[in-house]
Amino acid sequence: MEVYFLSLEQKAKDLAAAIKETEEFETLKSAENRLNLDPTAQDLLQNFQNKQQELQEAQQQGQQIEQEEIQSIQGMQQQMQSNETIKNLMDAQQKFDQVLQEVNQTVLSELQ
Repeated sequence: MEVYFLSLEQKAKDLAAAIKETEEFETLKSAENRLNLDPTAQDLLQNFQNKQQELQEAQQQGQQIEQEEIQSIQGMQQQMQSNETIKNLMDAQQKFDQVLQEVNQTVLSELQ
């Protein structure tokens, strides 16, 4: 059993290595690096994530979300969509997620 797990673990590592060689992974890493060099984009993204988490927590506690809060987060979304660094990162994440979904679908179909 232990030998089988090690073999399976090695195959998982090989798959991860193959995924790292994809264009989508390299594009995502490049977009993340560009984000790290853009403090304006970092602040915008961080503020959006904080506001989003704050609103989710309020909803989970049964609190009513005010219209101003909704407009505030929508304004942040518009700013992010117009920020080239963030837009490139989101596009790269979406394409990489698609690669992972395809890999997952392939594995699942082979298990049937």
